[in-house]
Amino acid sequence: MQEQFEIIYRTYYNTLRNVVENIINDKDASHDVVQEVFLKLWRKRDELDLILDKRSYLFRSSINASITYLEHNKHCVQLTDVIAGTENADSTILTKELELKVQIALDKLPPKCKAIFILSRFENMKYKEIAAFLDVSEKTIENQIGIALKRMRDDLKRYLTKGFSSFHQTK
Repeated sequence: MQEQFEIIYRTYYNTLRNVVENIINDKDASHDVVQEVFLKLWRKRDELDLILDKRSYLFRSSINASITYLEHNKHCVQLTDVIAGTENADSTILTKELELKVQIALDKLPPKCKAIFILSRFENMKYKEIAAFLDVSEKTIENQIGIALKRMRDDLKRYLTKGFSSFHQTK
């Protein structure tokens, strides 16, 4: 049983950590969240064979744990963290400032909405995949993406130009 668990851990740890880090925007905390997911799996190790799709189970558990983390920790990006070590070129500063504004807008989203948006836009998952991982309908995913896009547009409207198309709705 331990060998099977170790294989699962080695196979999925890095991917799950990247997903969680993108959702909660904290590298150290993402390690803790993923470790907690694997700890829960270890406690259920006698039932490991009953979990047919381990990948889906781990993704769903990680996403849910990320949402729980966000609900319990008001997470904000500090300007100094984003701009620290950047060059003094105007374009670099403007790019970092926009990245900060996007992160702040993301952090304002409800946790589940934020997680769905990140899975769609940063992890390039299709609505169908996200719906399967979260055990919700594709329509729910579509609605949550619509909410996220509207809020992001509203928060970023003074930074967006007419030619800026990163925040459009796609399936």
